[in-house]
Amino acid sequence: MKLKFCGFKTIADVQKANNLNIDAIGFIHYKKSKRYVDLQTINQFTEIIPNTIEKVIVVVNPDSDTLDEIIESTGITTIQLHGNESSATIQYIRKKSKGIKIIKALPATNRFELTKKIEKYKPLVDQFIIDTPSQAYGGTGQSYDWRMLDVLDDVDYLVAGGMDEQNIRNIKTLSLNHNGYDIASGIETNQEKDLTKMHTIIELVKGDYKNDEKYTNRSR
Repeated sequence: MKLKFCGFKTIADVQKANNLNIDAIGFIHYKKSKRYVDLQTINQFTEIIPNTIEKVIVVVNPDSDTLDEIIESTGITTIQLHGNESSATIQYIRKKSKGIKIIKALPATNRFELTKKIEKYKPLVDQFIIDTPSQAYGGTGQSYDWRMLDVLDDVDYLVAGGMDEQNIRNIKTLSLNHNGYDIASGIETNQEKDLTKMHTIIELVKGDYKNDEKYTNRSR
């Protein structure tokens, strides 16, 4: 199972997660988000993160200038599109940088709409995140009826939206074909990343949070 920890805003919080058994660290570059971080700061974050952890930037309906700056001026390895982006936007990213991984976040509105959007974007992106529907494009900390995901098969997707220890335990009782979890508020206390919560979730999902040889020998 993959783990993406998201919504990091400070160097101190990034350092807490740096050597944990996670697959990706995410930063929000959307000014209406309470977790917004500017590109200069995001680039500083990417410089201290091991190469084996994906460095994800979350954007909403980005224009070409923003995408150019992300690709040319930061150490980001993955772009997560969280708005109503067109196929032309995705093709622009592919043309600009073939090495960039692309994630498309989709709202879990209903089974029909979700499968329709999956079919549209599946040939274009590398992975999906299924999140709680909201006018704010995510970040609500609220969950949804995960049973609607039971129609998804042969789709690489992470579950997002109010993910915490208890909700992950609840999801594990369902017969879903998800590949992991995307978590922000569930690893926070007073809007700061909580190392104890991160340890608990990693141990629950992956079985170990400690720095074994695989993680202590990461190159930077």
